[in-house]
Amino acid sequence: MTNHIIKILLLLALPGYSIDAFAQEKDFEQFTKTPKDTTINLPLDHKILRPRLEYPNWDRDFDVYYNFLTPTIRKTQASLSYNDKGVITTVTTNSIIPHAQLDTTTTVNDPEKFIGTWRMIKFRSMRFNDSVYIPTKTYYRLPDVLLEDKSNDEAFAVISEDHFKLYAKETGKASFKKMMSAKYKIENSRFILMYKLAKAGGGVSQIGIDEKDYLILNYPKVIENVKKGEYFSYYAIIEQYIFEKVK
Repeated sequence: MTNHIIKILLLLALPGYSIDAFAQEKDFEQFTKTPKDTTINLPLDHKILRPRLEYPNWDRDFDVYYNFLTPTIRKTQASLSYNDKGVITTVTTNSIIPHAQLDTTTTVNDPEKFIGTWRMIKFRSMRFNDSVYIPTKTYYRLPDVLLEDKSNDEAFAVISEDHFKLYAKETGKASFKKMMSAKYKIENSRFILMYKLAKAGGGVSQIGIDEKDYLILNYPKVIENVKKGEYFSYYAIIEQYIFEKVK
């Protein structure tokens, strides 16, 4: 889990413990004395919205999400494209506009709701795939796929007014480690931008709180395969973290 968190959120690990970190770890150990509720059933598409599978509604639904973007988070985007025998593949490792979006009902207009200590109850990687056959304008949706699930690991997010800290303990390990500490900014009540120095070099995730007060953080990677005049294929690979507030 450690490597995943560092890679996904694009933040710098900070070694060592301060007095504050030691106190935090004591709190975490106390919280973990209460076992996680393993009966919580959150499907792979929990609070995920996707376009309607029909022409022209797929494009119309997808385009709606551009209205949520801000100039700040647009600057974080970088893609890599290559051509393999006429198929153009574009990879965006930190995408702010995947076709599988966090449900708009989770939008939080009060940033104070994010502040506190949150215990991770889900940590998983999922793949969502839509495609269209251009000659007939026919859309397809493959079954959702669970790529990896490490929800048994323990992690806590400690969120203050302007800092996001993550502490984690892998299954079988003796203690928690402070994995990251970053500044953050909520953009348009829907995205969280975490950065060390420059915002343009930070990582962006979709963020929200559902009706059960779970904090959802989705970090999407997008892969698009296009063969001109024949098909488009969209893969959204989402690293999802779901937290429950404990303090």
